[in-house]
Amino acid sequence: MVVGRGVRAQHFVKSLMLFSILHCFASSARSTEGLCSVAGPKADCGFVGIDEAVCTDQGCCWSPVQAGTAAYQNEAWCFYPNADISEYELVKTEDTDVGWEGLLRNLTSTQSELGPDITSLTVKADTSQSDILHITITDLHDERWHVPPSLFPESSFAAGYVSQKKPEAAAYDLSYASTPFSFAVTRAGVENSTAIFSTRGHRLVFKEQYIELNSAIEANSSLFGLEEHTASTGLRLQREGRPLTMWNHDTLSANADTNLYGSHPFVLEVRPDGSSHGILMLNSNAMEVGLTEDTLSWRMTGGIIDVYVLMGPTPSQVLQQLTAIIGRPALPPLWSLGFHQCKWGYKHVEELADVVAKYKAADIPLEVMWTDIDYMDGYRDFSLDPNNFSKGKMQAFVKQLHSSKQYWVPIVDPGIKVDPGYPAYDEGLAAKAFVNDFTGKPYLGQVWPGATHFPDFLSKAGVKYWADQLQAFHQLATFDGLWIDMNEASNFCTGDVCHMPTQGATANASAWLTTSSCAGSSNDCQLTCDTPEDLAKLTPQQQLYRDPPYRINNAKGQLLGHNTIGTTATHADGSLEYNAHNLYGLSEAVATHSALEKITGKRPFILSRSSFLGTGAVSAHWTGDNAATWADLRWSITTTLGMGLVGVPFVGADICGFLGNTTEELCGRWVSAGAFYPFARDHNTLGAAPQELYLWESVADAGRRAIKMRYQLLPHLYTAFHQANKLGTPVARPLWFAYPQDPATHAIDDQWLFGDVLVTPILDEGQTKREGYFPKGKWYSLFDNTTIDAHDEGKSAALDLPMGHVGVHMLGGTILPLQQAALVTADVRTSDLTLLVALPHLEPLPAFAATSETPSCNQQTGFRADGSMSQQSSTEKVSAQAQLTLPCAGRKLLTRSDSQPVMQQGRDVEGASPVQKCGGSEAGRATACGHIYMDDGHQLQVGLAADNEIDMSAEVVQDAVSGSWHGRLHVSFQQTDAGNTECGSVSWPNINNVVVKGLPLHSKVVHVRAGPPSMTSVVAAEQASFGCCMLVCVHADT
Repeated sequence: MVVGRGVRAQHFVKSLMLFSILHCFASSARSTEGLCSVAGPKADCGFVGIDEAVCTDQGCCWSPVQAGTAAYQNEAWCFYPNADISEYELVKTEDTDVGWEGLLRNLTSTQSELGPDITSLTVKADTSQSDILHITITDLHDERWHVPPSLFPESSFAAGYVSQKKPEAAAYDLSYASTPFSFAVTRAGVENSTAIFSTRGHRLVFKEQYIELNSAIEANSSLFGLEEHTASTGLRLQREGRPLTMWNHDTLSANADTNLYGSHPFVLEVRPDGSSHGILMLNSNAMEVGLTEDTLSWRMTGGIIDVYVLMGPTPSQVLQQLTAIIGRPALPPLWSLGFHQCKWGYKHVEELADVVAKYKAADIPLEVMWTDIDYMDGYRDFSLDPNNFSKGKMQAFVKQLHSSKQYWVPIVDPGIKVDPGYPAYDEGLAAKAFVNDFTGKPYLGQVWPGATHFPDFLSKAGVKYWADQLQAFHQLATFDGLWIDMNEASNFCTGDVCHMPTQGATANASAWLTTSSCAGSSNDCQLTCDTPEDLAKLTPQQQLYRDPPYRINNAKGQLLGHNTIGTTATHADGSLEYNAHNLYGLSEAVATHSALEKITGKRPFILSRSSFLGTGAVSAHWTGDNAATWADLRWSITTTLGMGLVGVPFVGADICGFLGNTTEELCGRWVSAGAFYPFARDHNTLGAAPQELYLWESVADAGRRAIKMRYQLLPHLYTAFHQANKLGTPVARPLWFAYPQDPATHAIDDQWLFGDVLVTPILDEGQTKREGYFPKGKWYSLFDNTTIDAHDEGKSAALDLPMGHVGVHMLGGTILPLQQAALVTADVRTSDLTLLVALPHLEPLPAFAATSETPSCNQQTGFRADGSMSQQSSTEKVSAQAQLTLPCAGRKLLTRSDSQPVMQQGRDVEGASPVQKCGGSEAGRATACGHIYMDDGHQLQVGLAADNEIDMSAEVVQDAVSGSWHGRLHVSFQQTDAGNTECGSVSWPNINNVVVKGLPLHSKVVHVRAGPPSMTSVVAAEQASFGCCMLVCVHADT
């Protein structure tokens, strides 16, 4: 007989106790017909070994977990009826300054094992924004926990963005029913449209520690989001009814299909027609999100219902709306976009220096050298090992890095060693800067240095303490950025109250080498935790915070407090860790970002493992402890893409794998792909074989090829990050993000857009060829002159990619800025620009449509002095006046004063003709465009001067008589959103080269050379080529 092996053993005693109290059935069982939902919340109603007959005799539901579904092995097989009706009635409403609010009264109760229903609620609808609807539901009488707005310093909403009533032209219609209460959101002006969000026909549950809100979803749509998980099934969310867990936990990311380091309760829905919208649940409590073919179910263990409906209608607009709420992503310092090297296990400063030297000797770019906890004195934060990483040696090493235009980033963990005489410990105690356990004493945990306390980043005292420690550390060793790890917070012990053993808890990293699981398992704990005497002090309510009525599937069956700060712990403002746990990493990142701005006076670089909504506004993120396997290589792409979709665009995975020993082939393929993560770092663990790229010649060759292409693309990459900062768009984008109307893209997660460049890597062992999908357009390889013409419709194409090669293609209709590859980004930044103009598929005029070859007429390709591309007779001479001193107010660049921009519209402007759109084409005419943002790379404020951004556009036209093609390139400073016409201090590099791809010539690529003439006067030229030009912004009256 199959027994209930999935029932959580640690929970069954409480379940039976609740059963006896709340469901005292006699010998006969009640019928559960219609009351059991396999996809619903499952509260245990059994014990280990229960069978179907006993379960159903008790009046409970029976649904054994299918064999082989390891991710759900701790799911209850026998559970309380969970499909009872739960309804509220809307008894009154009134208008407010931003919408309306009403009173809800409970009509029917359900699932008493989860606690009593709250009888009176208040519902508020904020309709003040045309494209964002905000609904909150909470207790009418008692204030409940909600996410502090102070954690979203860059949020438009937190800054008082909502201030006026609903605009007349709202993108949505909101309707509601009173009895039972439900509401629905549809697109305004769209007849018979399926609801974007509708609770009609679904139950609403609101208890002290269990809240449930359900909405209908379209069966044929594609769903994304709900990070962070290593999803074995790919980027698109599965709709099988199994809930996804939102609870930050130190679990290896090499473990698929379980909750990891971050919680991002946001869903982006893309419908078959490409229209998109988002659902944000701004709640930090432990939760599960269930997805079926027709229902989205939010199940939270506290807080409030705080839901935002983001109307899109494009994926880009959804992200713009999301980041207006949680904060726009930070623009990272330019140097952080270079290549990074790290390893846990570098033994001394000399080894660091040797690695840096070997990268240089191998001609592989290296921007940043990292140090893991090895550099610390006994794993104490803000300290240096006096022997192997002494102050003098480290200062000399960092000075050498800086002289070579390179950087240093060390790790800092939140756990502060309990060690009287250690300044960080003594000062934290004196400032009352630590989180307290429920007895009022600093919470005692254990991490690498031994017994530790944890700073309270939600308190002013904790934030100031942290800033003071970072200031002192920066004076000791001039770091350039910080790596904040273990901040879920990770704890090697599990307990609400722990005690130091008589002999103390010693610093020890050897467990990582001697156990088969990750360090941090309970076997590593040296403290004494949760004795019977300790647990007896818990109040009944505290006991429910420790083990709530509804237990989510945390780390496949663990208590909420497993290997983290106990959930009964408190912050200085009285906030419970039960509510605030998921915010610990975010609050540390916010505090660190603020401190580094003041300490360095420059744009901070921070890398955080733990994350929550809004992390992208203050920190980068890496996907954590992956493994050196081919599966992890593939998974790294889905997680990287997924994090970009929740507002964290600066993200990447440990290249070549963190756990285990990589192989030459795997590492080579990984760096070919990982060079096109937004964040690119090679890192692996203590005890694993070294994997620096220069150790194998094939890997070194792959690294040189891919990383140097990344560096050539640096102006484009930096511009993509600037767009993320302005609009919230990801930097690494799924294909469907740019092509939502192409259903073939919705399931693709092994290719991605790096900005606007399409990346297609090899992800399988032993393979040298693969199929790649190319959406509609003409695609040009950046490594050679090959093209893939999919101008009629998207198509798959075979790519030959031997070891060291990766597919990198640009779309016809774009202008891509490139610079010269170098070993450090500072040298790239000052190198000459090349403008790579890729034309879309050229459609000839009808008179020439049947001509097999376009007439060449003894033409050569040149560049007129006014900046226009041309094909002209070799004997023709062109005379023109070129304005080489550039009028800032008019923002004209590389163009005559009488010339006009080719295009003003963007790629996805609705209603524009094909040629008006960026990259459009029609018979006898085609266009291309591009954009560049540039600043000094580290200034605190994003540049808003007139010369921070330039727009580029090109147009080619076919002559109606000869059939030859001629064209014009126009480059101008961009009018900023603020209307600023003042010049800044940007030092633009020279445009040294213009490369045109796609002209109908015998040569596939046309090169046009340009030199840097004097910029002091108007120059007359008689020439067939374009002799220009420096990029300089000067005032019009100069």
